[in-house]
Amino acid sequence: MTPAGNHFRVLLFVLIKIIFGLLFGLAFLILFLIVTLTGIGPLIEFYLSTLDEKEAINHNVILQTHPEMFLLDIPGHINKASGGIAYRIMVRLTKPTSDDTNNADKLPPVIFPGGLASNLMTMSRHQDELTKQHGFTVVNFDRLGVGLSDPYPASFNQQPPSAADVAREMQFVMSHCERILHTKKKWICVGGSMGANVATAFMTLYPNRIGGFFNLDGLPHAFLQIQCKKFLRDGRIIMNVMRRLRWTGFPRLAFRLALQSSLPVMGGAFTTQQFIGVMCRDQFFVTTGLEYTTLMSCCDLEVAAWGKQATVAIDDESLRLLALLAPDESVIVNEGKGIMHRNVTSERSKSELESKYLTRSDDDFMAFEENFCLMALKSPADVDKIQTHCNWPTPPKHPVGNFVGGVESDTTIYPLAPQFQKLVVRIMCARDYAGLERDYTQEARNHAAARCTLQKLMSGNGKVYYYPRLSHLNLWQQVSEVVAITFEMSTAMQDQEI
Repeated sequence: MTPAGNHFRVLLFVLIKIIFGLLFGLAFLILFLIVTLTGIGPLIEFYLSTLDEKEAINHNVILQTHPEMFLLDIPGHINKASGGIAYRIMVRLTKPTSDDTNNADKLPPVIFPGGLASNLMTMSRHQDELTKQHGFTVVNFDRLGVGLSDPYPASFNQQPPSAADVAREMQFVMSHCERILHTKKKWICVGGSMGANVATAFMTLYPNRIGGFFNLDGLPHAFLQIQCKKFLRDGRIIMNVMRRLRWTGFPRLAFRLALQSSLPVMGGAFTTQQFIGVMCRDQFFVTTGLEYTTLMSCCDLEVAAWGKQATVAIDDESLRLLALLAPDESVIVNEGKGIMHRNVTSERSKSELESKYLTRSDDDFMAFEENFCLMALKSPADVDKIQTHCNWPTPPKHPVGNFVGGVESDTTIYPLAPQFQKLVVRIMCARDYAGLERDYTQEARNHAAARCTLQKLMSGNGKVYYYPRLSHLNLWQQVSEVVAITFEMSTAMQDQEI
């Protein structure tokens, strides 16, 4: 076919998409107006919300049906976003029974810091399978305002939690659980999306607590450097609109449709009504809107702790080399669609920078790696905690404090490179960006790939698993992958006597 013919086909395809989009939007608007103006939607929402608070997400009901869960009292100074008022967070602690495994005493405890707009139910099946299959003790918890934890106080001044706030909260949870478990072992931290950013922020303030870091497609800090203002604006607009529409029942319908295919993957620990119920409360929209800024604060702190090795600090050629390093495995699997067989392949997504991977044995990369490793920060004195690294709307003052990550002036920030050298690091990287190209630019994608390489290179035992057909939003559904890789990490930690 001639170039003109190809061009015509592309234009025709785009035109058809636009027409179908407009027709769908019009049909949805008509349905929305009918349901809302007749009062059907608001009545159903009022009934279901009342039922949620009485049954599905009522603390007493939850605690009666889930003996592995408890409310933990958090002092007001731990998270400054609480306004100094003490609050309670929900913790889920699963421990093996004698029938689960004979190897439990040798396994490190596992903790799941939650992602943006998620809660402890989101990864509940991962938690249950880790405990049931291998005998792990697993801690999952909801931060202030998230999920089943207490909402922000009525006197709240709309100050988002900083990286330091969520790190202190995580430290408090871990210390409390260590007293329950009578253990001082180093933890495996499984961080999905924002959870990975919370984990690295935690390591900058509490070194040597983590022995294994599992990065489940944590958001690259460069995305926030490049598109910070848009990210903040869009996030707040979406949450504010959804919050204002809550009375109509539209958000509940939208969440149910969006999660319909994911619910089977979430397991049976919680009901559909509970999954949806926590997302339809006012506190969900308030907290999610605030945690967009919290996420950027974590990224900012991470960049400071990497110093000259951060992908936003290196030159274009160094970024290219990091982005092109081959992953340890390229994997085709999709548990959400029933594709359980794990196929290791050489397939790459269309979003890659160039057509060929590099290896660590290539001359160009060997020379680069040697110099790159020499750039690593060695001590807290090397960390610049004043210079902001995110493109904040009102620089140089941070929205969450005067110092990077919202830390106090006398807070020590520990560089990440020395810690990663002692860590077992595993990274699951989703690389299907179909439909997200406008917001997730090629530059941001390159930084995402480079950040994976950075964490792998600086680890004494690091691996990158690459998923060319999975998006960021469905990577977490790969429960079997997460469980198998976490167990492999524990074996590596035992071999290294971590």
